[in-house]
Amino acid sequence: MKKITIEVVVVVLSFVIGLSNLNAQDLLRKVSLEKQIENSSLVVEGKVISKKSFWDAENKHIYTANTIEVYKVFKGEPVATIEVITPGGTVGLFAERVTPSLNLHTDAVGVFTLYPSNVQMKASDKSGVKQFKPYGSSQGFYKYSLHENVAANVFNKKQGISASFYDEIRSYTKSKYIELSNFDAQATYSKASQSKATLAPSGITFSPTTITAGTKSILTINGTGFGTTKGKVSFRNADDGGATFIDALSTQILTWNNTQITVEVPSEAGTGPVMVTDAAPSPASDVSASNLTISYSEINVVQNGGNLAYRVQHVNDNGSGGYTFQLFTDFNNNTAAKAAFTRAHDSWRCQTGINWTIGATTSIDVAASDGKNVIRFDNGAELDPTELGRTSYYYSGCGTAPNINWYVTEMDFVFDDTTDWNFGPAPTPAVIGKYDFESVALHELGHGHQLGHVIDGDDVMNYALQFALDRRVLGTSNITVASAIQTRSTTAQICGQPVMTNHPCYLSVEEAALNEAINIYPNPTKGQFNVQNTSLINLEKVVVYDVSGRLILKTDMLNAPRIKTINLLGASRGMYFVSIYSDKAMITKKIILE
Repeated sequence: MKKITIEVVVVVLSFVIGLSNLNAQDLLRKVSLEKQIENSSLVVEGKVISKKSFWDAENKHIYTANTIEVYKVFKGEPVATIEVITPGGTVGLFAERVTPSLNLHTDAVGVFTLYPSNVQMKASDKSGVKQFKPYGSSQGFYKYSLHENVAANVFNKKQGISASFYDEIRSYTKSKYIELSNFDAQATYSKASQSKATLAPSGITFSPTTITAGTKSILTINGTGFGTTKGKVSFRNADDGGATFIDALSTQILTWNNTQITVEVPSEAGTGPVMVTDAAPSPASDVSASNLTISYSEINVVQNGGNLAYRVQHVNDNGSGGYTFQLFTDFNNNTAAKAAFTRAHDSWRCQTGINWTIGATTSIDVAASDGKNVIRFDNGAELDPTELGRTSYYYSGCGTAPNINWYVTEMDFVFDDTTDWNFGPAPTPAVIGKYDFESVALHELGHGHQLGHVIDGDDVMNYALQFALDRRVLGTSNITVASAIQTRSTTAQICGQPVMTNHPCYLSVEEAALNEAINIYPNPTKGQFNVQNTSLINLEKVVVYDVSGRLILKTDMLNAPRIKTINLLGASRGMYFVSIYSDKAMITKKIILE
């Protein structure tokens, strides 16, 4: 069968199956290091020294060739330089993002478990360097956090790189490693620890303490000993649950002096401490004592050598206000799967207004950049053995750097037809290997809406799904960020594309009744507004959030009068989201504070 591998700027998703650690990152099964090594032809330690994206030979997919300087060879033939081919990337004014997939960053160091790549390239893109792909998708790279002496992927965290991790690898390869370049992880860790005691950075604090990622929100970092030359600012990586750090792009670091840094929070940042690394010949790092809370994240397109990040939006792609999904025949004929996907689809468009529709059944049985939004099951060995499915998002842009506008052109969803799915609507039973299809679809459609990962076990966009826990309901932060994306998609025309319109969603009976019963006025307001209940519906509470998802106030509505005044005096000007809860439903309305 034809192998479809998809691409772009990547996001990671997976599932961890186990008795003690019952978590999973959507669309990816956990694979052990032992099995990775067993199924790999090359296992190396190395550093990403450069990246270049390219179209495949058929112009259907974008891939990225990551050039790796090899330090050690644990398994396979010694080779000083290799290329690791990963799905996704940006070529000119076209981009593609694939989940799950491995997203490597320049200067990242760690261990790769690899086997030969079968991606067909154009002659002009071939470098002559041997090419490989990671075994286990995003699990195929154990990234080093040298400051903590940790090697981690999306599932596993190995403490003690030289002392323990090397020994575990050798226990599976049954041989010594071959050293090609002098790199000592333990010495680097020890040097960093010693530098911390005698050199800066230190005393790291920041404001605000709650912020959003990928939205150009600016964090101010204070401390001492940062130096006068720009170094690095790092955040916990939301794509692996904070196991490693992710660096802000150099262009996202806006100012830098010895005691203060201002930085835009990158799309992949998650809740956790902030790390600052100076630019000294022997760089020193320090981590904040407190955690930065990331309430939500927007996906960005990264371009121009991986150093510019852009926000994206939706357009009127189908001429009817938005995008049309088409189910391939086998998916359409699976009544339970179709119903579960439709429920997830309707949750997003009813809560945010995104103009998605499900159209006619299609005979297109591939996921490719072809202008069709296809939902289907896989064919044969199309997916990596560890993948439950694969989702691709395609983008086009216009303009010249640094002023480029990007919009979504297409989405394709592929699900593994041999996975033990619970299609619902009954809850997912606590059976190992059983996955809730609606929860996975809701999460993946969230990426399609252009929401990134967060580190929050109660959030639909959490990087991992707790085993046997159905997450089928959107939270306020999901609605907040998606509504913000929808607002700019329905008001700002870009690249000559027609503007998206809001979908006139049909609410449930309870939601429709609550929506009909509630009036909010005046809107806009100078500081106070009224919530009027025109029916006999029993209200429970009113909760107000700002656009970053930060809780502003919560008011008990039990036994409240029919008209309740809410006070926002003292709050900043801007848009707020007002969630009204009854005993049977919840609706969210917007209000503008002037």
